[in-house]
Amino acid sequence: MQNPIDAPEPHFAIRGDRRNGVDRLTLVGELDRASVPVLERELEHVAHAGGALIIDLRDLDTVDEVGVLALEATAQHAGLYGWWLFIVNCRGLVRDAFERAGADMLLSDTDVSVILAAGDGEWAPTTLPPLPAERKNRRLRLVRDRP
Repeated sequence: MQNPIDAPEPHFAIRGDRRNGVDRLTLVGELDRASVPVLERELEHVAHAGGALIIDLRDLDTVDEVGVLALEATAQHAGLYGWWLFIVNCRGLVRDAFERAGADMLLSDTDVSVILAAGDGEWAPTTLPPLPAERKNRRLRLVRDRP
């Protein structure tokens, strides 16, 4: 058993919350080839016609080309299937990756969370659907350990 101090930290996680019917996924860590399938599985559970989804990148440290392409594909699906998508709070290396890929037009300069979820109530954590074989509900799911 590892000492908690020596335990590796996850390289990617997703926090989900909801307010007044608007879902927000906050991506944490590194969105790359290995973590894109996890994001895609979560998107299948929260994206729906007539709905609104905010992908918050404030805690995303890096994204590779595969991650940018996955978010581009997500934006295309939103347009095709009639749901709103906003990608917000992009910064630093993540913004640079979007610009290199020519996909910076996907980024919103304003966090629309307040506008879309106007009204009474606070953002409330939601439990994302567990992956197969996971039965415990977690607000922050550890996906993969760093090498």
